[in-house]
Amino acid sequence: MFPAKLTAMNKILSILVCQAVAGMMLAPAALAQSFSAVGTRAAGMGGAFVAVVDDASAIYWNPAGLASGSYFSLLLDGGAGEAAPDGSLRGTETSSFLLGLAMPALGIGYYRIHSSSVEPAATIFAEDPSLSSRHLSAVAEVRVDSLVTHQAGVTLVQSVWPGVSVGTTLKLVRGIATSSIVPAASAEDALRTEAAEILGKATNRFDLDVGVMAAGGPLRAGLTLRNVTEPEFETTGAATGLTLERQARAGVAYAVTAGWLAAADFDLLKTEDAFGERRDVAVGVEGRVGRRLLVRGGLAVNTVDSAEIAGDPRRAYSAGASYAVKGSIYVDGHFTGGNDRAGSQWGVAARFVY
Repeated sequence: MFPAKLTAMNKILSILVCQAVAGMMLAPAALAQSFSAVGTRAAGMGGAFVAVVDDASAIYWNPAGLASGSYFSLLLDGGAGEAAPDGSLRGTETSSFLLGLAMPALGIGYYRIHSSSVEPAATIFAEDPSLSSRHLSAVAEVRVDSLVTHQAGVTLVQSVWPGVSVGTTLKLVRGIATSSIVPAASAEDALRTEAAEILGKATNRFDLDVGVMAAGGPLRAGLTLRNVTEPEFETTGAATGLTLERQARAGVAYAVTAGWLAAADFDLLKTEDAFGERRDVAVGVEGRVGRRLLVRGGLAVNTVDSAEIAGDPRRAYSAGASYAVKGSIYVDGHFTGGNDRAGSQWGVAARFVY
């Protein structure tokens, strides 16, 4: 009698455990599209750019930056990055494209960001195959979250005080999202599978970014709040959607000499990716070398890395340059590398500044 009752109880517990784990796997997920995912010039400075931006990339980095920028700016920018340590079941991948046109009080732009995140699915079933389900049976099963956002917006800027401006980018966001459980030997394998086989579901949302810029003498300070409404996008393969996390970043920049400046940025809010929580501090420099060449470099460090996932904090080192091909036409490039979880990133851009 008692063995029968125990067997029935074990079955009930097994069902409850399966449901609980499945519920956790289908819980609402937030996907961090890294602040430094867009902008070759910005990435070359390690992402220390909120108080520096003065070209058309301000529509992304700090809308208020247009007020102190050039009379006219046209930008075409693209890049990609990946962090997928060898043999790890955690990884991220990002690609971006930006087309922007800007004047001191008005900007118009479009940018596309594709972000993918891979992390292990629940491994509670590995020790007892009797508790397995079709999607939760092996340690090598991973969850792949993917979000492609097409963002088209208009940036408006207003001067509120001498040297102080506020700006906002009003944008329509079309998100194509998916969340799936796939078998994979590594995060890199899962990312390849996502790129080739997984189709997402499209959702349209309205969102806005807000920025403030203050300048006085050689010192500038900026503040940006992105993804203010935290739009959520429906997914295929899950009962809930992916939320685009709100991001807040402050920055300062100082003109050391006529041709050189130093900058620092600080994330004010935590975000989360496959490797855990993230809140970056970035420092960078930019300066002119000769008449046509500008060089830049930077460092970004995650200040809240999860100790149980990895030992040392994520650190990324950046180097970049701009070359004036003719007059006001610049070609930009950058490369970023770091430890395993920081991964690598590259970008190229063409700018017309008048």
